[in-house]
Amino acid sequence: MTSKVITLLIVMALTLAVIWLTIRAFRSPRPVVKWVGVAAGTLVGPILLLVSVMAARGIIQLYSPSDRVVPDLQVERTPARVARGQEIATWCASCHSLTGQAPLSGGKNLSEDVKMPFGDLYPINLTPAGPLKTWTDGQVFRAIRHGADEKGNRLPVMAAQAVGFLSDEDIHAVIAYIRSQPPVQNETPPPNPSFLAAVMSGAGMLPKRTEIAPDVIVGPPRGPTAEYGEYMAKWMGCEECHGPNLAGSQGGFLPPGPNLRSVKGWTREGFIAAMRTGKTPFGKQLDSLQMPWKPLGRYSDDDLTALHAYLVTLK
Repeated sequence: MTSKVITLLIVMALTLAVIWLTIRAFRSPRPVVKWVGVAAGTLVGPILLLVSVMAARGIIQLYSPSDRVVPDLQVERTPARVARGQEIATWCASCHSLTGQAPLSGGKNLSEDVKMPFGDLYPINLTPAGPLKTWTDGQVFRAIRHGADEKGNRLPVMAAQAVGFLSDEDIHAVIAYIRSQPPVQNETPPPNPSFLAAVMSGAGMLPKRTEIAPDVIVGPPRGPTAEYGEYMAKWMGCEECHGPNLAGSQGGFLPPGPNLRSVKGWTREGFIAAMRTGKTPFGKQLDSLQMPWKPLGRYSDDDLTALHAYLVTLK
């Protein structure tokens, strides 16, 4: 954070310098100096001021500590719970693994994926050899639900993820699975967003949760129902790309997602096949970088049926 604060102070100093020089130019008796100076100042000054404001806001967003209390929790690792956690962690593997599959030994820098200089944003090693070995179960729970590390510092990527809307029991299952993995040695750098990331965060151009997850969440019964499909779409963060109410997004930083009401024209079998093969019932090949069909395709027929059942109910 120190380097970003120093950069912010430099930008603020440049802003003040431009304002001062613009005033000096305006008072100059020489017309060329006066109007060229004023024109340059009125062009550069507001840009620097806007960058300063956005950067300050972004630094606060990225580094403000979490006020959520760590729950007093010790998860019992039952076979059923571990198995359930492994199923859910299929989604986690898309970031926390270099292969997209278990073990969750840490992923590559997400800045490389989006091809932007956003700093070090490495999904950490979640096996017992990683940082979580010294965390309590309650601290892991808070990291998933509220996006904060063991000290309460904000985790820039996790704090923006919708996985915080997993039910309490499903988070317990994920914790049980994480603790049961074989340890894999792989050290990832701590999160260190760049100044550009701070500016874009302050400008609202980076993904973020549109609502705060409550402290207690009770999920619906698991099954091939629209209710359970809505729950899946919530914690998987479908709205991040497909827009509010899944009505489509015009894009921006994230890839634009189509209106998912188009799925009304797909059969259940066609939807499941699309999630398993990446090809829609109409022959269009889905981009795996824009639409994570590969991790979705590893879910059971019942889970995918639930998602389809929910999408066809959208009005």
